[in-house]
Amino acid sequence: MMKTLYLYFFLMLCSGALYAQTPRQVSGVVKDTTGQSVIGATIKLVAGTDTLRMSSKTDGTFSFNNVKRSQFVLTISNLGYNQQTRKYAYNDGAEPIVLEPIVLKEESQVLGTVNITTVRSVIIKEDTIEYRASDYKLPVNSTTEDLLKKVPGLEVDKDGAVTAQGKSVTKVRVNGKDYFGGDLQTATKNLPADLIERIQIIDDYGDQANLTGSRNGDSEKIINITIRPDKNKGFFGNAVAGAGRDVQDAGAPEAERHQLSANANYFNNTRQMNILGNINNTNANLFNFGGGGNNGGGGGNNGGGGGNNGGGGGNNGGGGGGNNGGQPRGGNSLNGRGGGNDGISSASAVGFNYRDQLGKRVTTYGSYSFSNRDNNSVSTTFREDPYPTNGNVLNNIKTDALTSTLNHRFNWNLEFAPDSMNYIKFSPSFSYSKSNGNSYTQLAQQGNSIINSSTQNTRALTSNETPNWGGNILLNHRFHKQGRNVSLFLNINGNNTNSDQETDFIGTYRDVTTNNVVKDSTLNQRLHNDNKSVSSGARFLYIEPIGKRASLEANWNYSRANYDNARETFDLNKGDVRVDSLSNIYNYSFTTNNFGLTYRFTEKKYNYSIGISGQPSLLEGESISRGVTSRRTGFNFVPIARFTYKFSRSKEFNVNYFGRNNEPSFQQIQPVADRSNPNNPIIGNPNLNAEFNHSFNIRFNNTQFTTGRTLFANFNLNMTNDKIVNNSVRVIKNKIITQETRFLNADGYYSMFGFYTYSIPMAQRKYILTFGGSLNYNNNISYADSEKNIGKNTIASQRVRLQINPSTRFELTPQVRYIYNATKNSLSDFANSNNNLQTWEMSTDGKFFFAKSMLVGIDYNKNINSGYSGSVANNPQILSTYLEKQFFEDKRATLRFQGYDLFNENTGISSTISTTGARTETRNNRLGRYFMMTFTMRLQKFASGSIAPDNMNQNNGDRRREGGFGGGNRPPGTGN
Repeated sequence: MMKTLYLYFFLMLCSGALYAQTPRQVSGVVKDTTGQSVIGATIKLVAGTDTLRMSSKTDGTFSFNNVKRSQFVLTISNLGYNQQTRKYAYNDGAEPIVLEPIVLKEESQVLGTVNITTVRSVIIKEDTIEYRASDYKLPVNSTTEDLLKKVPGLEVDKDGAVTAQGKSVTKVRVNGKDYFGGDLQTATKNLPADLIERIQIIDDYGDQANLTGSRNGDSEKIINITIRPDKNKGFFGNAVAGAGRDVQDAGAPEAERHQLSANANYFNNTRQMNILGNINNTNANLFNFGGGGNNGGGGGNNGGGGGNNGGGGGNNGGGGGGNNGGQPRGGNSLNGRGGGNDGISSASAVGFNYRDQLGKRVTTYGSYSFSNRDNNSVSTTFREDPYPTNGNVLNNIKTDALTSTLNHRFNWNLEFAPDSMNYIKFSPSFSYSKSNGNSYTQLAQQGNSIINSSTQNTRALTSNETPNWGGNILLNHRFHKQGRNVSLFLNINGNNTNSDQETDFIGTYRDVTTNNVVKDSTLNQRLHNDNKSVSSGARFLYIEPIGKRASLEANWNYSRANYDNARETFDLNKGDVRVDSLSNIYNYSFTTNNFGLTYRFTEKKYNYSIGISGQPSLLEGESISRGVTSRRTGFNFVPIARFTYKFSRSKEFNVNYFGRNNEPSFQQIQPVADRSNPNNPIIGNPNLNAEFNHSFNIRFNNTQFTTGRTLFANFNLNMTNDKIVNNSVRVIKNKIITQETRFLNADGYYSMFGFYTYSIPMAQRKYILTFGGSLNYNNNISYADSEKNIGKNTIASQRVRLQINPSTRFELTPQVRYIYNATKNSLSDFANSNNNLQTWEMSTDGKFFFAKSMLVGIDYNKNINSGYSGSVANNPQILSTYLEKQFFEDKRATLRFQGYDLFNENTGISSTISTTGARTETRNNRLGRYFMMTFTMRLQKFASGSIAPDNMNQNNGDRRREGGFGGGNRPPGTGN
């Protein structure tokens, strides 16, 4: 009996020991206080006598697969964050353990014996460069745009567009979520700088890549703004009212100027509400309806990009246009300003942005924006079209246009995480645009050997209506096995554009020898276009880990775009009768499939991806009116390559390659001529192949913690097979010459772009010297009278900028930039179109407090140009200044008297050489000299007792009061 009891007791002990030692999986995720994943954090797990170590992956996750005890201790550490130690105790068992997210706080420890005051906190995280806002001194009431102007590697132009490391920034987020649909300038011009903890510049590959770490295809530059924890609970806003008047030269008409704007913002940790409104006639834009939106998380090489909208023409008598008619980066703006402010505009706009965390599992955010804008644009254009035979054609064009545009935009996002293993995101969107225009164009043409000259007057009434809708859904599942992941991204978008254009054309043509009138031509027609498109896509991704550091990725990308296009022409002289020969119904579709396999390997210092994919494509078209069909197939093998080496937390080297297809546009592929401009008809080519683009990128980033010096450099190479190019052909009929734009495929196109910026802080960052430069080379292909021309375009730029900021009472940023723009064409007949343009840009902007609450500001720009023709021989000098009085101890109210363009030289001037050798110089009217008085009131109310950590001191070096209000307790972090 006793032996039986001993045996039973012994078996119980053995089974218990075996049960207790059953291995189980322990997994979790490491984030920072803004909800961003912490990459490369060291996680140590101690369970009894066992010690396990690993690093968090690119999405912040970690997983231990052989934990034999139910009680264990985790220690998490990473450079720049406070170390955390956590104890866990669970019931015995074999089921996997999924830990709650572990949040690391930024390290704010002050060393007792060493005080380093010149260190700039720039952190490099593979695809992210992070700057701490408190490192930059800013005056009271500065905006996010003011902060961005001080960040190394960023450039903010006069219109507010931002470039990061030589690439345009396309979207903005606040605490990791889109702000007003990602509308960049809406955030940079309205968010106060003293709310910001960090600025992150991110190479974003989409939501799917952010979840899985699969980074294929091209990225877009975005900015993520993280709000300071002590500013993430409260209210802030401002209101601006201004009135003024133009002060023009004698005899010029004067006009009153006005501005009314307001914004109100409420933050309560994860809940955000923002309302913006603006009424003005000072050319100010509250929203940019050309960008933002829900780009979702496609990524990958699913091709199908939007083609090239080349082949210009139009009512201005102008040749090519888009990517095929003009060379990328080939233009050179004389006064350093973009085209967004051409003409004189009045506008009204309002918008609403909302974000909330609904429990622990659901996050929702989105926005609605509205704008109504009237614009009067007057332009003068000189264009010279060279041809291999019969010499050049000179065109002088004058256009006066009135345009009224109305826009609505709605986008929303719903994120659902039922548990730590699953994630769902749904993003619907809708936009609506309507515009009406009235333009009058005069064209004088000279120089050909058949017709000595011609004059044409065109009056056009246009109406466009474009509703757009779309949606995408992202599904992601992480398995218990570390690194195993499956993801599916689906998207669909629809567009319907209806446009009407009434054209009244009168032309007179004269003989070259006698100067007698050869022909008078009149045209009075109505064009109706009904263009519908539906595009859909899917990306399936499966990742299987191979060992501890490697994984194998299988993906399938599908993309299909369907286009239904109806173009009808009516002769108004004959009672609005349809002209069948100039009408066409043409439908086409473009479909690609991409099957790929990629091997990824990740080490602490480096990671790389290598793989290959096959990408078949199908382009089908049918002219319903003509009974003509076309079908083109293609197949491309696309290698996949990516390599990243991290020398340290502040130094990194990255190489990336990707390829994709681009389909032709409707204008390029339709088989019926577009003769809305009788002198420049456009004839599509239904036999065009889709383009295939290869892109290769190298990037190097380095920050020295001890000196604060930063270096950013990158190099891009793009090559395109079957590039869709223009063929400008002169057709002579009855002694009348027309310039037809046709299209064909050609090889040999490539472009290279290099960029660098190097910043040197001095005297504890009171002075920052920055050198920056770029070199862009384009080997453009085009045809003239079916003869091939290679246009080699080189644009080199070098600048030196000095930020002088000894205190928050004085700020000055002088800058000098030199731009060299040269083009050489291979056709000897194009010799007159070769150019050698040079521009020196000298500018400075600054602020100076000459009393405790009074300051003066200045913005000066001077250009010196050479190599331009007489029609553009202009060296504009633009000076704007203001005098400001601040009220109350916290400076919440300001009264400002400002003068814009005091020398009245703000004219938009540009010069380009197209791929066809056509030289175009354009002068546009812009808002000139005026004076305005504005009053601004700012209010802020945050939780009282909120004290910013030592590493988040106010940007002006002093504690600012928060608008004189009280409040509650410090918020518990920023949340997601």
